[in-house]
Amino acid sequence: MMTYEDLINSIKEIASNNNIHKEGLTLTYELDEKNHMKMDEHLFYTSEEKDGDFVHRDIIEIEFYGLKIKILKK
Repeated sequence: MMTYEDLINSIKEIASNNNIHKEGLTLTYELDEKNHMKMDEHLFYTSEEKDGDFVHRDIIEIEFYGLKIKILKK
């Protein structure tokens, strides 16, 4: 399973690689239903911009280090 730390490390690696053209780049990850829920909750509760109660989303979209990331449920 991909952890939040794995996600951050992967994104940092891509963001720091000057050989990868990042404009318009969107990364897409797929997680099984259980881990997708865990990732969504983790991102919600660690976000400084959370408003209201947690509502699980089918598609998690975040921007991190200037990269767009979508996390889909398998």
